Amino acid sequence: MNDGKDWSFLCSGMDLIGDTSLSLDHFLRFGMEGVSRYNEVGEKYLRLYGALNSTYIQQEAVFTICKLCQLSEQSAFRDRLEKLEIRDIRHKLGAHSIDYIDKQKEDVLSFVPVRFDMRGLHLNYINNNDLSQISVNLLSGINEHLDLMSDIIYATLEKIKKTLYKSNPDKIEEIDKGLEELRVKRAGGHVFDHEDGTRAIFSPVAENI
Repeated sequence: MNDGKDWSFLCSGMDLIGDTSLSLDHFLRFGMEGVSRYNEVGEKYLRLYGALNSTYIQQEAVFTICKLCQLSEQSAFRDRLEKLEIRDIRHKLGAHSIDYIDKQKEDVLSFVPVRFDMRGLHLNYINNNDLSQISVNLLSGINEHLDLMSDIIYATLEKIKKTLYKSNPDKIEEIDKGLEELRVKRAGGHVFDHEDGTRAIFSPVAENI
């Protein structure tokens, strides 16, 4: 961080990551219906647009921190970010529904969700230019998003660790243990730290850790 304002951007980015994580967690647990016992179409729209824009806000917050820390992988991360399925869905449905620019076709398109197909984490939407219909699994899209966010955050913490704590092996070990726990939990596993200092790791997909 080279500018006096960088600290403010870092703090804002961390706050936004936390806020959007709460939003996405709730959406993944309760889908478009939410916790209401009523089947309210209006709430489905609110939750859909809220979840889509939460992913976008989180992506930009995480990438801002990546830039502030001057990661060498910035370009590769940005390329992966722009190719995220959930980001494209956000652009089509949550931001540019009537002015989406298709760069490959050099055309302006419009999209709308199919109201009566909005349930859980499933969504269909229509391209109004050619009336084609696209089916979306929001769970897989959000998981792809979360995997990339995790990769960027891990890379950022690795650089911070080596820059700030290179002469403090105890702190580096503490951070490494925390990162290991995050990776295991992200993969759906569990970590148990025993009183004698040993650690047990249980993961159903150990090859992804």
